[in-house]
Amino acid sequence: MSADRSAIDVVVVGAGPAGMTAASCLAQSGVRVLVLDEHTAPGGQVYRSVEKVTDKRSADLNVLGSHYRNGSKLVERLHSSGAQYWPGTSVWEISAAGEPTLAVGVVRDGRVRLIQAGHIILATGAMERPTPFPGWTLPGVMTVGAAQTLLKSSGLVPDGRIAVAGSGPLLYLYVSQLIKAGKKPQVILDTRPRASLQAKLSVLAALTVDPASMFRGLGWMREVRREVRVRERVHRLRAGGVEKLSSISYESCDRQFTDDVDLLLVHDGVIPNTWLAMSAGCRHHWHVQQRCWVPTITGAGQTSRQSVSVVGDAASIMGADASVLHGEAVASEVIACLEGKQQNAVGNAAHPLLVRQQRLLRRCLDQFYPPAPEFELPPDDETIVCRCEEVTAGQIRQVATLGCVGPNQGKAFTRCGMGPCMGRKCGVTVSRLIAEHHGLGMDEVGHYRIRPPVKPITVAQLAELEIDTDAHTA
Repeated sequence: MSADRSAIDVVVVGAGPAGMTAASCLAQSGVRVLVLDEHTAPGGQVYRSVEKVTDKRSADLNVLGSHYRNGSKLVERLHSSGAQYWPGTSVWEISAAGEPTLAVGVVRDGRVRLIQAGHIILATGAMERPTPFPGWTLPGVMTVGAAQTLLKSSGLVPDGRIAVAGSGPLLYLYVSQLIKAGKKPQVILDTRPRASLQAKLSVLAALTVDPASMFRGLGWMREVRREVRVRERVHRLRAGGVEKLSSISYESCDRQFTDDVDLLLVHDGVIPNTWLAMSAGCRHHWHVQQRCWVPTITGAGQTSRQSVSVVGDAASIMGADASVLHGEAVASEVIACLEGKQQNAVGNAAHPLLVRQQRLLRRCLDQFYPPAPEFELPPDDETIVCRCEEVTAGQIRQVATLGCVGPNQGKAFTRCGMGPCMGRKCGVTVSRLIAEHHGLGMDEVGHYRIRPPVKPITVAQLAELEIDTDAHTA
């Protein structure tokens, strides 16, 4: 390996299943690896707090399920691999393509640094798909993912009258966990449209190649539907209340319903967390099946920018098991790159059957759980799209009528995407609304331009910026 550029060969951003696997494979091959993790312990969102759960919270482990133990093996492998691990570290910048040195801007212990590296692997994972509907900004409305984070990190379960709305495996997994914890939602509002013939056939294909995963998911659904009332084909969802959530209204099978609730948990699938890859200048395109932006990748994980790779759900939604396989494949590709060999890795040749299984399973889930049309394109003009700047769907449609043909142009009219989240929660929706109005494809409309700092830093911190060529001294 070349050692004259930096004491760190590869920086891995993120310590979920993909990031931990890639880092472990690299370190065990003699590559000097630094793992940067926003969380206080490895595991990512999928296996959040897995060390604490397995060591000290056996009761919570029973709630989370036996599959959760898989994270412990990945964490143990990371710790024993020799890779450096920096918890509580946020990444605010990756140096621009034109700069002479590849570097990662980080905040750790209140200090701002630039870490030089030979290669960067982005394992930033996924985020929940935005679900704008009337009243979704009220206190008392939150995502299923946020609620599950509280369960994993602290063993907390919600109190009061709970409704769960949306679709997808995570929704049923979480409700199954709630039931095991002794708390039942009063209703599940399933927003999934009637399954097409193609979707049903994809289920049969997935059952053939990966029956264990399919039966595990079907088991969650069977358990949940036995214990909780489920409303099918829900639409026109509204959250009501003055200062906080007090009720929900919706239509199901041509009937109108109103329920008094204290908490509404919403989930409509996940999409890649692309913000850091976008800010690094990596090319992205619209994924038609998954309805989201994904980085344009050649080989296993190589982006359009040399020396920057993407792995796991950050590349496209694939799930924890597939992310582990992808982490191995990307690690092999990066090793070849560092050694100056031709990059021709297109998958994990050691596990061809497993790769095929995971691809078919993902295709099934994409077809069986498409985004709810009303979440994807809010029909009510008064629905807030940008929570930071309180911009509505009607305002986006209005600027599109005035001739706005892209989200970046729209910033000048509405400030949409200029708030603290920098468009994470509204970016996909804004582009979809503009594309629909003009009858354009999503790649024609484009996405927000993301510029550093991706995470907030102060002027005082920047004034004390340190450049680390040897991260081992930190």
